[in-house]
Amino acid sequence: MREMAQRVFAAEFSSSNYEIREGDEKGVVYVVTPLGAKINRIMIAGVITEKEENQGENWKMYTAQVSDPTGTFRISAGQYQENAAKALQSIEPPAYVAAVGKARTFTTEEGAVYVSIRVESIAKIGEKQRDLWIYETCRETLHRIEAVSAAMELSPPTIESLSKLGIRQRYAEGAVLAVQHYGRVDVDSYRGMLVEAMRSIPGIEEKVEEIEQTAPAETEDGDRLTEDEKALLLIIGSLDSNNSRGAEWKEVERIAIEKKLTKERIAEAVGGLLDKGMVYEPVLGKMKRI
Repeated sequence: MREMAQRVFAAEFSSSNYEIREGDEKGVVYVVTPLGAKINRIMIAGVITEKEENQGENWKMYTAQVSDPTGTFRISAGQYQENAAKALQSIEPPAYVAAVGKARTFTTEEGAVYVSIRVESIAKIGEKQRDLWIYETCRETLHRIEAVSAAMELSPPTIESLSKLGIRQRYAEGAVLAVQHYGRVDVDSYRGMLVEAMRSIPGIEEKVEEIEQTAPAETEDGDRLTEDEKALLLIIGSLDSNNSRGAEWKEVERIAIEKKLTKERIAEAVGGLLDKGMVYEPVLGKMKRI
C-alpha cells in the first residue's frame, strides 16, 4: 500500500531536518516538518525552473528545481523511477508541473540535513491546477498550524490531550513529534507564508469563489470522491467500525470484488483515497480511515 501524499509548501518542507522510521530497519521512513506534517510521500505543484541530466556508465539521473510561492523543492528521478524520469526528461522549463514522490533526507559530513523528493510521477499542468494546489495546501497548513499552536501550550503535549481539544489524530500526532524535536515553532512566520502564497494567485479576491467551486466539494471527509472511492471508503469504515488498527486489506478487496469492482479499479480508488489524505496504512496489510 502507498502512504497518502501530503501537501506541503516548499518553505516548510525545506526547513525540515527530522527523520523517523516506524518499525524495524525495513519500516516506513518519514520526514517530519516543523508544523508536524509526517511525510513519506508528498504532492507538490509549481514552476519547474531548472533541470539537469547526470549520467554514469550504467545510470542516468534527472534533477530539477520546482518553485512554489514560498520557496523551491529539489526533485530527482532515475533508473528506478523510469516513467517519472522519462516524463521529467520531456518537460522543458519553465512550465507548471505537479509531482508526487517520496521525501528523502541527506546528511552532510558537517551534520547539515537537506531534504529532496524522489519523484514517482510528474506531469505538466495549467495555471488553474496550480492555483488549486496552493489553495488546498493552505487549508492543510492551517490545520497543522492550529495543532502545533495548541501543542506548544501543553506541557507535555500528547495526542490524547490534543484530541480532547478537537484536533484530529493525524495532526495531533505530527504536532507532538514536531514540538518534541523543533521546540518553539514560529507559527506567525508560517501564517505570513500562507498570506503570501494566496496572494500569488492572480486576482485572488475575485477568484476565491471560483477556486472553492473548482476545489473538491466538501463532504464529511473534506474531499470529492469518485463512486469507486466512495464504495471503498464505506467498506474500510465498516470493517474498522470498532476502532481497531484498521481493516484487513484482503477482506476489503474481497468485498469490493463482490460489489463488481475489478482489481484495477480497486487499486486506482485506493490510490485516490491515499492521495486525498482520507485513508492510511497503520500497519502493513491494513487500511484505516482518517
